[in-house]
Amino acid sequence: MIMDNNLIVNIEQLIEKSNSILVFAHKRPDGDAVGSVIAFSLFLKSKGKKVTALLPDDPPPEYDFLKGFDSIVKKAEGEFDLYISLDEADLSRTYNIPDNIPKEKIINIDHHKSNTYFGGLNVVLPDYSSTCEILIEIVGERGNTDIYNALYTGMLTDTGGFKYANTSVRTLKHAIELIEKGVNHAYISQMVFMRMTRGKIKLLALALETLEFYGDKAVMTISLDMLNKTGTTMKDTESITGYTLVTRGIELGVLLREEAENRTRVSFRSKGKYDVDLMAKEFGGGGHKEAAGCTIDTDLQTASKIIKEKVIGL
Repeated sequence: MIMDNNLIVNIEQLIEKSNSILVFAHKRPDGDAVGSVIAFSLFLKSKGKKVTALLPDDPPPEYDFLKGFDSIVKKAEGEFDLYISLDEADLSRTYNIPDNIPKEKIINIDHHKSNTYFGGLNVVLPDYSSTCEILIEIVGERGNTDIYNALYTGMLTDTGGFKYANTSVRTLKHAIELIEKGVNHAYISQMVFMRMTRGKIKLLALALETLEFYGDKAVMTISLDMLNKTGTTMKDTESITGYTLVTRGIELGVLLREEAENRTRVSFRSKGKYDVDLMAKEFGGGGHKEAAGCTIDTDLQTASKIIKEKVIGL
């Protein structure tokens, strides 16, 4: 156990006093958001709580093997005794939750350094690889295979299969602990990383054709036309960002995705030389030093010009 035990005690006390609990994470959920919401919802249900698991956007299909995936809802109304926010730096990153939630009813568990500490109880640990890694210490020995599978999935994806610099000794120790509890690393890795649809493969091929290099930086774009041609959706683009970094000598990768006619989503990835959290913040976004994003309210061509000028100037 590495986390301050008092934090866990405080979490437990709030949970014990509550019957109905809403567990939720951010829009456009990634593996850590999906894994943490599923895992903690299952954990709370095992304690006899009435739990609603919410993700405001559909979770990517690569996580459909996790038990509890089909129980996730996109909207929650009414009041709950307790609200648990996971993997969310700010409440503005979600929607479809009740308005005006009393701060004292919110437990905020997250690993983003940009967290705004919006909860009555805030468990914000930026040196942890993922929110799921934090939850591993909260759940401890009280989980089961389904809970541990979800936690492992979130930790695996947020570390890029343990490739990214956020993979610490503690992270690998937690991975070993979960494998010792019955998690099948090979199975989860295959389900998450090796189930691309043919449409997504075709989309990746088109995206790679747009790749441009600027010294040790690379920029790639995905247009709505490319999605239409391949029969894919924005959800299919989530794991493509990493391909901007696979070329030898590249330290900074950027993927621009046309989300609508005048809205472009930008994802930044770094091997450590560049702090992409700072870059994303310049455009109203944020994230981590090596993985961040933002949305620019303009068309893809204009956004691409803006980002390329920024990249070239580094």
